[in-house]
Amino acid sequence: MTWRHRTIFVLIVAGLAALAGCRNKKDVEHAKHSVYDTDFAVVYSAALDATRELYPNLDDNPGNGAIKTAWHQVSYANNQDELANQRTLASGQGVGGQNVGGQANAGMPTRLAYKRYFIRFDVTVAGGRPWRVKVIGHASEWEPGNAMPTELRGAAKPPWLDGRTDALTLAIYKRIKSFAVPMKEEVVEAKPEDNLPKTDPKAFGNVPPAAAKRLAELKDAVVLRNYGTLRAQLWDDLEWSLGGDPNADTALAMWQADPESLDAMARLITGGCAGDAKRVTCPPGERQPGKWQLVLELRGDQWKVASFVKGE
Repeated sequence: MTWRHRTIFVLIVAGLAALAGCRNKKDVEHAKHSVYDTDFAVVYSAALDATRELYPNLDDNPGNGAIKTAWHQVSYANNQDELANQRTLASGQGVGGQNVGGQANAGMPTRLAYKRYFIRFDVTVAGGRPWRVKVIGHASEWEPGNAMPTELRGAAKPPWLDGRTDALTLAIYKRIKSFAVPMKEEVVEAKPEDNLPKTDPKAFGNVPPAAAKRLAELKDAVVLRNYGTLRAQLWDDLEWSLGGDPNADTALAMWQADPESLDAMARLITGGCAGDAKRVTCPPGERQPGKWQLVLELRGDQWKVASFVKGE
C-alpha cells in the first residue's frame, strides 16, 4: 500500500468513527425523548435484560416498575470515559474485566492508583401506555483508610457518570426502538443535587461574603457527609489534632471513623462565626479548653478550612 493509499485509508477510518459517534449521540437524544407504545411487560423486560447485561447484580420489582443495581466497580474512571466504555467490574463477583489496581495502574501516583470507583443505577418504567423509562445513575469513590465508599454528589459528581448513564439508556432504547414514539411534552427532570438542602450564605452576617459562601457550602457537605466536596474545602496542611501532623487526608479519614466530630463541626457553623478579611473562626474568639473551634483562612483568593481542633 502506498503512502497516499494509507493516508486515504486512515481518513476513511477516522470519518467512519466520527460518523458512528454522531449516530450514537443522536440515538441517545432519541432515547431520552422517547416513550414506548407497547405493553408494560415488553418495556420492563427490555429494561431488565439490558441492565442485567451491563450490570449483572441487581434487584427488580415488576410491581413498582423498578430495577436497582448493586454497586459495581468500574475501571479507572477518567474524563475520557465515553459511551463505548460501558463494561464494569462486578465487585467481588468475578465478572470479567481489567484489573483496576496494582500493575494496571503502574506509574500512577499512589493515592490515585488505589482509589476505587463504583456505580449503580435506579431504572424505572413509569407512567402508563406509552411507558417512559427513567435511568438515574449514582457514583461513589473509595480511598485507602475509609471504612466505606463515599457517594459523589453535587459538585463532586464525576464527569464519567453521565456517559455511563447515557450508555444504559441507549442499550434499553435499542431493544425496544420499534415501539418508540416521541415524547409529547418535555418533562423537566429534577437533578438529584437540586433536591439537596442548601444553606443560605446570608445566614453568616459577620464574615466576608466569600467566607460566608464557603461556610454555607461546608455546612451542606458536612450534613450530607459528602466527603468528596468536603475534601475540596480543606487546606492540605489542615490542623486536625494538637498532637498530629497537619494533613487534610488524615483528618478526613479520622472524621469518617468518628462522625461525632463532623456533627460538632456542623453545630459550630450553625452557632455563629465571625472574623476579618483573612481569618474566620467558629465560634468567635480564642479556642477554649475542651471545646471545638473551626478556623477558615483566606490564601490567595480562596477561603478554606485551616484548622478544626478540640482545645485541651
